[in-house]
Amino acid sequence: MIKKFLTPIAIIAILWALFQLYLAGIGPMTAQIQRSVHVAFALALTFLLVRRGKDSKVFLFRYFDFVLVAVSLASGAYVYLSEDRLVARTQFVSELSYMDYFFGIVIVLLVLEASRRLVGKTMTILAAVFIFYAFFGNLVPGLLNHSGLDFKQMVEIMFLSADGILGVPTGVSVDYVFYFIMFAAFLEISGGGRLFIDLAFKITGRMKGGPAKAAIMASGGMGTISGSAVGNVASTGVFTIPLMKRAGYTPKFAASIEALASTGGQILPPIMGAAAFLLADTVGVPYTEVILSALIPALLFYMALLIMVHLQAIKGDVTTYSRDVQTKKESVLKRIHLLLPLGLLVFLIFSGATLQSAAFWSILSVIGVSYIRKETRFSLTNILDGLVQGSKQAVQVAIPCAVAGIVVGVVTHSGLGMKLGNLIINASFGIPVLSAILVAIGCIILGMGMPTTSAYIMGAMLLAPSLISLDFHPVAAQLFVLYFAVLSMITPPIALATYSAATIAKTDTNTTGFYAFFLGIPLYLIPFAFLFNPAMLLYGEISSIIWVTFTTTIGLFMLSSAVIGYLFDNLGTGMRWILMILSACLIIPEGFTDIIGVIFAGIIILWKKRTVIEAAKNNSKKQKMDQAT
Repeated sequence: MIKKFLTPIAIIAILWALFQLYLAGIGPMTAQIQRSVHVAFALALTFLLVRRGKDSKVFLFRYFDFVLVAVSLASGAYVYLSEDRLVARTQFVSELSYMDYFFGIVIVLLVLEASRRLVGKTMTILAAVFIFYAFFGNLVPGLLNHSGLDFKQMVEIMFLSADGILGVPTGVSVDYVFYFIMFAAFLEISGGGRLFIDLAFKITGRMKGGPAKAAIMASGGMGTISGSAVGNVASTGVFTIPLMKRAGYTPKFAASIEALASTGGQILPPIMGAAAFLLADTVGVPYTEVILSALIPALLFYMALLIMVHLQAIKGDVTTYSRDVQTKKESVLKRIHLLLPLGLLVFLIFSGATLQSAAFWSILSVIGVSYIRKETRFSLTNILDGLVQGSKQAVQVAIPCAVAGIVVGVVTHSGLGMKLGNLIINASFGIPVLSAILVAIGCIILGMGMPTTSAYIMGAMLLAPSLISLDFHPVAAQLFVLYFAVLSMITPPIALATYSAATIAKTDTNTTGFYAFFLGIPLYLIPFAFLFNPAMLLYGEISSIIWVTFTTTIGLFMLSSAVIGYLFDNLGTGMRWILMILSACLIIPEGFTDIIGVIFAGIIILWKKRTVIEAAKNNSKKQKMDQAT
């Protein structure tokens, strides 16, 4: 079994993981060394994982990937060996050596190639456009014009400063994201991931529509740790989607719910995938403040999903539960200790420990806790598997962060951020609602086909400043961008999470994509609710927090009923439109519309309930009369 860890991929993955654990456990190096080595390992692993020339009959092409691996590792080694000189030099003043120019050019090309292989053409082309804009901004007419950057400045920015490839996004990947991804990998290997699913089915198994509710809970629990909507669908959907279909949900509905629940895990505390770390760093607030702010919107997100599956279960007469998915209580209890590392992680975060330290000790605790029972005990193979799998998954974030560094560097040194903000404000005539809509659309477009982390970084740098300039709360503005970056995963025409779920459910991808978008309508309104009323993010008086949460909850209930077409009974088209309008009144944070919405929502609920009761009484009387005759 040890032989499988002697391959180039495994060796580099393990060395990368050990380097990161060394930084967390023994002591950090300078930021430039940490980030350059981090990027070097990520590039090398990418070129081995996604090889392009391995099937070529031309000798040079077949082994060219190994040349890229060697150059990638050499770039990290160069910075490490040049530490004293690089620390002593004055940025933009000291002269550059020939090797500075060489590696400065090479690292940009390597990052672009790694992005093309791993992330896709969209983000790679976008980064290339920004590089072109950096050099030739003086040729761009109008508001976007700038004086242009010369070759030396670009090498300084991209390779020798904290504004480019080795900038803030990569720093977040080094300091936080890698460790949480590694923690998720170890937790999955320990069996903690499957325990989430078993617990969800144990809790919801006997409820109406239990399989769908279990899928929502399991996917949310896994999603907050993994941070990958598509990966979450692939891991939990293979189990939950068939069970939902067997219970009576249509394949299209089952796939849509799994995609929505898996996507929402990225905005569900306490971990919120990888983008939350970037959000905290961007706004300059503690990570604990971010996850507390995100709590109510995330709970409303999943509440809306649970309402919809419950109403659909009643409307479609879905099976309550299936005995063959009931997990024995003893089986769950024997593995419950596997959740202790997650509890430790949350405790350490809120106790004031650094995120790096919290994740580091939580990783070690996964191994330690596994020894409580013989059935879950880690072997050396399990530990090495965790290191390899964690590093492989970390590549999915490290490379987009490096590419984002290119964009951030250009935006910072060309003044583009403020200019784009002015463009959005001008296009919306300074009307806050229109500005928010334009930003939401922009985030979804930026997120098409890209990992959430990449989409959020782009939106945070290019679009969020326009919202902040309109006096929206900075955390609300950034969380708004994050939500729509996440929702791009279930928004056609490129809804990667939905398409992955549709493949498992064996249903048409395009039809399922638009159906998931339709079911997700209530979820698209939540960001607007907290953007215009930060009380939902726990900024404000307790009375305001309670009121906005109450009205939004009622609004989401009404909107979910309209989407499913059921409220105590089947709803006609006219009533569904009325409920949608009422829900908008409740979700839009205005005192007058809230009061109107609450009153009319109460009237409709009481009227529908009474109508159903009267219909049931009349039906009962008719049956008794028929029996008497």
